[in-house]
Amino acid sequence: VRDCSCRGHSGFAHLQCLVQYAKSKTKDFAERGELTLSTMFVEKLFERCPNCKQEFQGDLYYDMTKAQLSFVEKEFKGANGWYIGTLTRRIHALDGGKEEDRIEGEEICAKMLSLIDEMKKNGDPQLDAFMLASVYHDIGRFNYDIGTNQRLERAKRYLEISRDVFVSLGGCDSDIAVAIEGNIANVEARLSGSNLPTKKESDLSVQRARYNCMMLRVTGQNDVRTTQVGVHLATALFEAYHTLEALRLLEKLAGTSRRVHGSDHRVTADTAFLLKQFQARYVSIGNGLNYQALRYENDGKSCVIQGPVPRNIFEPRNVDDEKTFSVPTANIYFSLGSPVMLHGLKKAAHLN
Repeated sequence: VRDCSCRGHSGFAHLQCLVQYAKSKTKDFAERGELTLSTMFVEKLFERCPNCKQEFQGDLYYDMTKAQLSFVEKEFKGANGWYIGTLTRRIHALDGGKEEDRIEGEEICAKMLSLIDEMKKNGDPQLDAFMLASVYHDIGRFNYDIGTNQRLERAKRYLEISRDVFVSLGGCDSDIAVAIEGNIANVEARLSGSNLPTKKESDLSVQRARYNCMMLRVTGQNDVRTTQVGVHLATALFEAYHTLEALRLLEKLAGTSRRVHGSDHRVTADTAFLLKQFQARYVSIGNGLNYQALRYENDGKSCVIQGPVPRNIFEPRNVDDEKTFSVPTANIYFSLGSPVMLHGLKKAAHLN
């Protein structure tokens, strides 16, 4: 298997070999009395490649978190901080839309709540407010992914508890609370059957701050997680019609990911695909259908378009059924957020 940032043959390994290596290193830390939450977050033995030091992706991450949970429950279940961190990692890997993952996720939620109650009862010093808020947030997000009304009600309840705890912590953690508020708004929209709320400038400010925090203080610009947070920010910018800012950020992220992780890396491919989707220009011609604008002709008097295409840019296109033809430029309508070049801006040329 290989789903990290290694290049060449050195990046391939057997899944069982990676699991055995992580188990052996964990036992080494335990024997030295260093099996702490700090060790777990710094070393990430089951989550990060020992060669390139980048986190595993996709199916490999899924398999490694499953192996880690099985190992911890067998060998270190009494290490409450380590155990709850392992449960958290595992629930991040699950897909609430799949029956098997949904069943496992429900069991993990129950285990986390039971463990929290036990840690509260025993006055465990490892259970701080941040851990408590994070667990409630993870339970809320998992129930949101399942998406039934009952689960959405449960998601809202746990997200609200998580938000309140993060607000009480203040500082950077209060920014997390603002982001959770956006998640709660999404839950409420789905429960009422209305459209998801549009991004506000305050929401974008929080996401910008989170990305800058990841890049400058937490993981650095070369880390996979920074790229993923950046992609979330770019998507939010695009949805809020900040198209140029979204494109510039994605171009930067795609270039960095290609240089550091390679063109075949999952995150590089996903970022490049998103950039290509955002770079396409879509127009309508008054018939209720969308088309992709390809180029201008006749000194801009006509535009070559192809389509019709799906309204959702992420839906697959059937190119064989699309037609390419030219229409007068005066007859096309650009979609909201499309970058345009205005000629004749002598006094405000900077607007281009």
